[in-house]
Amino acid sequence: MSEDVTLEVGDSTYPGRLNTPEESSDHGVLLVPGAGHGPFGDVFLRVSRRAAAEGHHVARFETWMSPGDLEDKTDEDFRAELSAGVDFLRSLGCSTITVVAKSFGGRIALEHLPDTVDRLVLWAPAVLAENAENVPEDAWDNLPSVTPGEFDIDVPVRILQGDDDGISLDSAERIAEGLADGELVVLPDEDHSFLQDHERVIEETIAFLPA
Repeated sequence: MSEDVTLEVGDSTYPGRLNTPEESSDHGVLLVPGAGHGPFGDVFLRVSRRAAAEGHHVARFETWMSPGDLEDKTDEDFRAELSAGVDFLRSLGCSTITVVAKSFGGRIALEHLPDTVDRLVLWAPAVLAENAENVPEDAWDNLPSVTPGEFDIDVPVRILQGDDDGISLDSAERIAEGLADGELVVLPDEDHSFLQDHERVIEETIAFLPA
């Protein structure tokens, strides 16, 4: 089952979609889109349906319409929107929350993950580890550089990234190693948009959710 929902953040209201499991559940999943990818359609839709079928409430909200909208937002805005999404699931009775964040959304999750989140799945997070190898030169111009180990995250984290992504696997591996409980899952032949093999992305995401 699915329904249109809204997210209230301060004086702003954002559209969203909620997929609900058939039976009662206290598990929740918040999907966070990338700068220009999601939260509706393709892999976002498919993982929402699958997670709901597996017994999870799945919420996703469109808190920006385009990359241009992001320029007007502050770190506090991103933090408030992420927290509001988690609180939305808490209001449904979800006692365990997993955040699944794509690309730019992954950057937001790494920097602003609420303490009430229990697990984190990063789909090709749009950050680069300092001194990472095999990074295209133009990537350093477009993505922020971070120090592995700087993120104050002590929950299990799974990073899914394709080996055909412009963000190097070396960077993703260093970020995973710098987390208290992080792991990197490499997706063969997959690009940054996850357009090649949705099923592998979905399976690795679902397998990481709490039972």
